[in-house]
Amino acid sequence: MPKYHDIKIARHLSDSRIKWDFSAYAEKHLGYSWDGSSEQKLSLLMQYHEKSESGDSIFQLEMELLPVLAEMEAIGVRIDREKLSDIGERIIEAIKLREQEIYDLVWERFNINSPKQIQTILFEKLHIPPTKKNKTGYSVDNEVLESIAENYAIAGLILEYRSLAKLSSTYIEWLTKAIHPQTKRIHTDYNQTGTTTGRLSSENPNLQNIPSSPGYPEEIKSCFIPSEGNIFIVADYSQVELRVLAMLSGDENLIEAFRAWEDIHTRTARYLFGKDQTITSDMRRIAKSVNFWVIYGITGFWLSKMIKKSPAESTEYIKRFFDTYPKVDSYYQHLLSNARETGYVETYFWRKRYIKWLNDANKTMRSIAEREAMNMPIQWTAADVMKYAMLAIQKGKNEKNLNWNMILQVHDELVFDVPKHEEETWLELVRESMEWVLGLHGVSLKVDIHTGKNWHDAKG
Repeated sequence: MPKYHDIKIARHLSDSRIKWDFSAYAEKHLGYSWDGSSEQKLSLLMQYHEKSESGDSIFQLEMELLPVLAEMEAIGVRIDREKLSDIGERIIEAIKLREQEIYDLVWERFNINSPKQIQTILFEKLHIPPTKKNKTGYSVDNEVLESIAENYAIAGLILEYRSLAKLSSTYIEWLTKAIHPQTKRIHTDYNQTGTTTGRLSSENPNLQNIPSSPGYPEEIKSCFIPSEGNIFIVADYSQVELRVLAMLSGDENLIEAFRAWEDIHTRTARYLFGKDQTITSDMRRIAKSVNFWVIYGITGFWLSKMIKKSPAESTEYIKRFFDTYPKVDSYYQHLLSNARETGYVETYFWRKRYIKWLNDANKTMRSIAEREAMNMPIQWTAADVMKYAMLAIQKGKNEKNLNWNMILQVHDELVFDVPKHEEETWLELVRESMEWVLGLHGVSLKVDIHTGKNWHDAKG
């Protein structure tokens, strides 16, 4: 048994679809009313630990991660509050400017935050042809506005207004409120049961959705700064899900691309468009979308929306992808066949996920289930790769008695607050820990590492 025991995590490992309810389970399976006593909690823990279909190794992994996450939460991340406030003031001024530009176009003031009033302005006053209907009339969501922005300037201005308003309310105000009055840092909570993909989630506040796009978003990210005299080091897995797919499928062409350190998107583009073609940036963009979305079991129809091509062209791209990497197709067919029989799929580390509707008579529900079954082993394996890497890094830190801290985990990325004089030691340890976490299993993992005086600069 591991040193720490968390029954909520144990239950999540047993079946992540079911929301944990101590009282209901105790009454149904143990025959007594739940009182929350330590004896009852231990009883439940023992049950789930003994019955866990995910195996002891995954439970051990999650329990060993508990103190690592607790330390990250306690340390928190330092924020340049003055800079954040300055950015917030400039965003508010930009919002006011966009408001006035919108009013000037239509010669009247209205509530730009009201979809109903925007409908009236666009479709009744300006007679812009509507494109999508909803319960309250014609839609004015971002997708609709983007589709008409090229021909109608007001649509682009409303989109800019919405983007700025979201930055102000969702990030500036929210981050400012989250700064602890004593530590002057933000202390997020990491949740090991908050996703169905095995990834960690961040709450109170969520630091995993801080935007990185040019302009104000990257300025906001630059407000995250290291401790006095330290630097940030950011380590980011490169194409980890595609590399996991290569490992799980055993496809020689995909594996060889990574072994040769080729650009996988350019390689795929050559097969999609012809080996003799000069690969343009647009061709690579399409190949990148195909590489990424095939993991999610995307159809030609939905891919066409992503790459702005016809459904027929998009379907052909998907076919060529599987012709290029045939064992990927075989892997998915075998995976779905087993899942229909057993009702679940497994990760590389034997974590299980039960999938509903795989044999449903409704084609739509069955397709949703198939896409979930195709993606889950890849996403969850990638999530566990990150968790094992975090443990390896923490172990190396303790063994070397280093004075730095892992402070953020965001999807495929880790952020460290590091004394400058320990930089080289850290780079060696983290690269080794993250790239060799799977051992020698045919596929090399690649980590991009950058340093900087704030989170944005260290993203490289």
